[in-house]
Amino acid sequence: MKEFFQSPKIKIFLSVLLVLIMLSVFTRNVENNVISATFNTLTYGMSKVTAAATSDNSGNKSYDELKKENEELKTANRDLRSRLVDYYEVKEENTRLWMFYDLKKEHEDYALIPATVLRRDTNDEFGSFTIDKGTESAVSVGDPVMGENGLIGWISEADVYTAKVVTILSPQTSIGAIDKATGDAGIITGSAKYADDNLTMLSKLTSENKIEKGDIITSSGSSGIYPKGMVLGEVTEIGYDTYDTSRYAVVKPYDDISTVVNVAVISDFKGQGEILKKESGD
Repeated sequence: MKEFFQSPKIKIFLSVLLVLIMLSVFTRNVENNVISATFNTLTYGMSKVTAAATSDNSGNKSYDELKKENEELKTANRDLRSRLVDYYEVKEENTRLWMFYDLKKEHEDYALIPATVLRRDTNDEFGSFTIDKGTESAVSVGDPVMGENGLIGWISEADVYTAKVVTILSPQTSIGAIDKATGDAGIITGSAKYADDNLTMLSKLTSENKIEKGDIITSSGSSGIYPKGMVLGEVTEIGYDTYDTSRYAVVKPYDDISTVVNVAVISDFKGQGEILKKESGD
């Protein structure tokens, strides 16, 4: 490139170009158009010369060299895409962890496994779904599953990489629960009557219960299957079951189970399985 600008022809061209630029600055009449046209013609020629010089440099490379460079660029692009995917996966994982940070801080004994809903069972009216974590991540059948605001279900099936969650809207669910305000105890279980409205039931209440609308219901921890004090929802109404002559409360979970995306499986907690161990004599 240095030899290019030291060429006599180039020096002459640059001198003429400088004169034309000076004339174009100080001339304000019709001749200015002629000078401008000449200037454009000359600069166009200059750009062609520069392009040719650049082309000559690249032209010195062989086909094999250019092919090798192309392959190296493709490899670099694949590597960058892979790193970008890894970055977004880590970022998503951190987002899920922060969602349950307060829960972990309050219950240091909880072993939490953040997970994402992969698909929903459209044939299940009680909202069961499949998550992207399985036995490889230490998920086991029976583990409680948390939404952002409380308990929303439990693991009913688990393979290596995925697991199925049955929600608290399902009649398959049975969780010992208490009213935080009154201490009244019952069983959280789902009902087809309320599931479509994202509601479940606190059943088996005594006739002397003092439960009222707005009361918060939590897990009792009596079975050793669920930790004590997990939020299950809020009472929206009180009913009477004529079939088994008992009272029940309709409970609304704080999470919309039909739209929940990020969850956390509690794979271990203090006191887990203690009741079962006692019953089996271990």
